[in-house]
This record gives sequence, structure tokens and C-alpha cells, in this order.
Amino acid sequence: MKLRTSSKKAAPTPATEHVDAARRAQEAIKKDPESPENYTALAAALRMLAYSVRERNAEAADDLLRLACAAAWEAKSRSDPALISGRTKQEVKVLIAWLRTKNHLSPDAAEAVMEQFRSEFLDRALNSSDAGYLLGFVRS
Repeated sequence: MKLRTSSKKAAPTPATEHVDAARRAQEAIKKDPESPENYTALAAALRMLAYSVRERNAEAADDLLRLACAAAWEAKSRSDPALISGRTKQEVKVLIAWLRTKNHLSPDAAEAVMEQFRSEFLDRALNSSDAGYLLGFVRS
């Protein structure tokens, strides 16, 4: 029996889609570093990538969530409190909930950790666009 070979490209996996979304957000930040929505998009992509690799590598997922926290908190800090978008509010809320659940923190302590992650991990979140780094999480 002869097997058919398909000339179609394989559909990208959800994880690679999230890696691509993270790269697009990083590029958008390079073009317009003042836009909070670009940081929110990066946080969302990193968070979704973390969820997609959680079962295979929980440690890598937590690392990605720290990067997402840094990006989300940067988005919040760049937003005018009266004009912060619903998307940014939601991303921050989800990531603070993760921190509080994982570490049994109060709301104020979780916000302090978000600020700590921002200072420690923001540069890495903004510059970790090489394929080896982000795809390493996918393959782990």
C-alpha cells in the first residue's frame, strides 16, 4: 500500500503560535515602546505559551509566567490610571491571581512581587526573541 504524502505544510502548534505572537509583540514594542498595549500583548502571549508547556515543563512555564508578569506590570505602569485598557487590567488580574495562588500572597504582597519581577525580568522578556530561547520552552 502506497502512502500519500501531503504537500501542505503542517499546521503550527498552539505553542509555536504563542511564540510567534510573543515575537510580534516584542517587535511592536521596539517600534513603539510607549504603547502599553504592546506590553499587554507580550504578557498575554507569554502567559499562553506558559500554559501550553505547563504539563511538559512546569519550571519553564513558571519562568515564562515571570516574564509575563514583568511585561504586564510594565503595561500597567505605562498606562494612565484613568485610561488603562480592560485587556491590560485583565492580564494583570490573571497574573496576580497566579502569584497569589502559587505563593499564598496578600494582594499588596503580590503587587510588590510584580514590581520585583518587572525590575528583574523585563529586559529578558523584551529581548528573548531568538528562536532557540522561546522554542526551548516549547520543546522542553
